[in-house]
Amino acid sequence: MKEKRGIILFGAGQIGKNALRYFGPEKVSYFADNREALAGTSVDGVPVISFARLKEIHGEYQIVLSMDVGAALVVSAQLEDAGISGYDTFFRILNGGAEDTPVKPGSRTPAVVRGSRSEDGKQVLMIAYQFPPLSGSGVFRSIKFAKYLPAFGWQPTVISTDRPRPGWNYSDESMVEEIPETVTVIRIPDTLNASYGTKLPDRQHELISLLREIMGQDREALSLISEWERTNSGRAELMAFPCACLAWAYDVIRYIEETLDIGLFQAVYTTSDPYSAHLVGACLKRRYGLAWVADYRDPWTADPGQTFDYTRPRDRLLLSLENTLLHLADKSIAVEAHLAADYVNRFHVPEEQIAVITNGYDEADYTRFPEGMKRPDKFTVNYSGILHVGQSLDAVLLALRQLWDEGKLEIAHVRLRVVGEARQYDPRQIAENYGLGSIMEQTGYLSFREALCANRDSSVLLLIPGDSDKMRFVYTGKIFDYLRCGRPILAISPADGVVDRLLQETGHGQAFSSTQIPEIKAMILEEYRKWLSGEPQPPLHSPLIEQFERKRLTGQLAEILDEVER
Repeated sequence: MKEKRGIILFGAGQIGKNALRYFGPEKVSYFADNREALAGTSVDGVPVISFARLKEIHGEYQIVLSMDVGAALVVSAQLEDAGISGYDTFFRILNGGAEDTPVKPGSRTPAVVRGSRSEDGKQVLMIAYQFPPLSGSGVFRSIKFAKYLPAFGWQPTVISTDRPRPGWNYSDESMVEEIPETVTVIRIPDTLNASYGTKLPDRQHELISLLREIMGQDREALSLISEWERTNSGRAELMAFPCACLAWAYDVIRYIEETLDIGLFQAVYTTSDPYSAHLVGACLKRRYGLAWVADYRDPWTADPGQTFDYTRPRDRLLLSLENTLLHLADKSIAVEAHLAADYVNRFHVPEEQIAVITNGYDEADYTRFPEGMKRPDKFTVNYSGILHVGQSLDAVLLALRQLWDEGKLEIAHVRLRVVGEARQYDPRQIAENYGLGSIMEQTGYLSFREALCANRDSSVLLLIPGDSDKMRFVYTGKIFDYLRCGRPILAISPADGVVDRLLQETGHGQAFSSTQIPEIKAMILEEYRKWLSGEPQPPLHSPLIEQFERKRLTGQLAEILDEVER
């Protein structure tokens, strides 16, 4: 048998770059990508070839799909149509060749948790794909709503999944304790994501019928669905529409209809991501008239982190689906007022159908902390969360380097700590570029409680939404816990954006553009001198932050449920 020359990574995006680092550039011969503009270029020093070229040389190389599960499903069909069957996926290789395994919930959360129900409480069906012990930014909103809704007369039954999605393998057993004993949690497997999206689901007809049912009378959307349905690759597109969790949403609907008494529920609440979760609410609304509240958390087709091209059929269909869902729901929720206004202006949704509930902090999380705040052993600039491309540390590193060069701080006294993971670049390498590799500390993923302790044991909290104008109306969820921790916040974000205004109003920190190095230096130096003095710094606390307390925010959700209940 002819020996393979090396690896071709199909997918030259961020996951492809991660795969390149995993395998090593010496083992990767090419990237392949369906974006024609990339053919003939290079990514991280590796040449990019077209699909046509891949078909010519595929027998000589190992092909690895380096993309998310939805895209892998489509590309798998593309390869099979071209007669290419010898390929694997990056996520499967990362997982040792096996399918993803379910999380191992603690003793209080077996696969199905059934607790006693309130005699007089109203019932809400909560569709929350991410729920403890699964972790990540989307979990906190769901668990806090589930925790506090019973105090407002609503008893949740939560439908979640049983494992993290590929590439997002985070779990936090400490969060299990947040689930009230009276809350039922039902975990439905996500079979497509567990198989890494390399084969079409065996219920294609049912899934496509679900999309047709929800899109209703949108003729253009139904026409696009019919066109895609004619080919293997088109059907793969539909199976991953609007995301790779469509099959999970279908299984949730089927479980609800076959197992639960829908008549017991006064409302259904769906939260994204994934956006397929909202299809569950739409279906129950259409079939049974169940009152439906859709919580979008982050923007969808207005996502500042993505680029949409409405000349592309898929993006047109996404826009049509978002429009359908916004008009069908009894109430849709955004996390910021400008995002709510965008729904009204772009989709002509009546203002009374859109509400705003921000993210927040849970006061109960802070009762475990001892009184007072200890002085960290080093002047610690702390970033909590996952670092993505666009969330650059360069401005802070440059400011620290200049202060060191000017003799205004002793670099041996300084720690720049990333509490979490940098999934798309190496912070230590960036720090080395400034001669500051020695100050960089990376903890890796920590539990939520451990992350809060790290926030408290810091001198400055670093927030990096990014300072491009498209981030003007983006808070990021961590800002609210930052506010409650009471340490000064240094933010890299747009002037006069929501972060800038919030920090000005509360006095909890300052926001800068990445070019305002003198101003960043001034704030760092001021806080460094406070640390150097050795005097304990009392926590910052503006009464204005109390509007973001989780129980208070849950009260707002309860009012919406009271308003729409059938």
